[in-house]
Formats: sequence, structure tokens, C-alpha cells
Amino acid sequence: MTAVIAAHTRVVGMVRGREIDASASVTLDQDTLVLAWQDATPWRLSLSGIEGIAGGGSSLTVYLVRNDVLELSGDDQLRALGLQLLDRACAMPELTRGLKSLGSSRGTPVAAHDRWFAPLLAARRAVEGVSDPARQVMLLDAAALTQDIQRAIAEIAAIKAPGDPAEQRAVEAALEEEAAAVFTAIESMGLAGDALRGGALDTRIADWRRWVETVRGVFAAADDAWTGIAAELR
Repeated sequence: MTAVIAAHTRVVGMVRGREIDASASVTLDQDTLVLAWQDATPWRLSLSGIEGIAGGGSSLTVYLVRNDVLELSGDDQLRALGLQLLDRACAMPELTRGLKSLGSSRGTPVAAHDRWFAPLLAARRAVEGVSDPARQVMLLDAAALTQDIQRAIAEIAAIKAPGDPAEQRAVEAALEEEAAAVFTAIESMGLAGDALRGGALDTRIADWRRWVETVRGVFAAADDAWTGIAAELR
């Protein structure tokens, strides 16, 4: 169980047109940042409304939607709180939920099915438990994933036409055509990853969310592509 970190801070900023300058105890409750004021009802800010954070040893800046900003200062616990916030806000979601072809190899060689999805499953394992956005992007490198998919296609072609190089090349070309949307999705993921790594801290979490959607797009495209690939292998 994750320890609760409480930071006793001064909070200065602007939220929904309202200026803030007050003391508060700040904690994380599940997916909510809680600011408990001394003489007012606590504020509960959903992590989904936080677009970025930046901080030092005893300060933390929280960038909210609609360009609202909160400056927290005065407690060494703020650094640990910021890391915990990033850890929760940028935890990788389950990437294979809802994929229909992944769990079924009916009517096709099991070896080909497993080989097709192997690069995606390896990518999912690589980022499991990693919450640092820059490291996630590094682990899901678009160029490397493209090469892995191309290698899988070549190996599937060899499964389909063993000992026949000419037929293997023909099968490989057909499979690459079926996988065109996958390569396009990977390219989009790479561009989103570049934007995340080169972006500002005030939009880091928002940029991460956009990147995650492109990652989901890669997995969905690969799942959809298997239908056409399987047809080529029959």
C-alpha cells in the first residue's frame, strides 16, 4: 500500500477566475489531489484535470485545465508528492483490453498468430509498472517497433511458404499491405512521442495522454489487421 504523503504548504494561484493565497495540507487520495484548507471545505482536484507539474525541493507548480495554475511552496514533502502525483497520473493503462483477434487464432496457424502479436505483447511488458513519460516513450520506440513488426511479417511469410523464397516474398508483400494501417499508427505514435519529449512541463501530462491514445491506436490497428493477415494465410 502506497504511503500517504501530506505536505503543509502555502498555495498561491488562480482557479476558475478565483485568486488563491492560503495555507493548506495537500495529499493524494486515489486519483484526486486534495487541498485541505484551514477554514474552508477541502478542494478535490481530479488528476484528469491536471495537465502538467513542475517542482523543486520544496515547491510544486500544478498546471490545470483552462490555464489555471497553483503554486505550492514551503514543505520538503512537495517533491515526493509531485513524484507520487506523476506516478498515478501517468500509469500506463491496459493496452490489450477489448482486442478481439489477440485472444483468438481460430482458422489460422497458431505460430503465425503468436508471432504477429509478439512485438505488441513485448512492448506492453516493457512499459508495465513504468510511470515516467519520457522512459515510456523510449521503451515504446516507434522505429524499433516498426522493425519488430516487419521482422514478424517476414517470419510469418516463412511459416506460410517454407523453403520457397519467391512465394515468401509474395506473401510478405501481401501481409505488408494488410499491415499498412499499423505502420501509419506507429508513425503517429512516434510523432506524439517526439512532441511529449520536446514539450513543456506545463503540458507534460496532457501530452502524455495524447501519446497514450496513439499507443492504443497501434494496438487496435494491429488487432484489426490480423483479420486480413489471417485471410492471406488460409
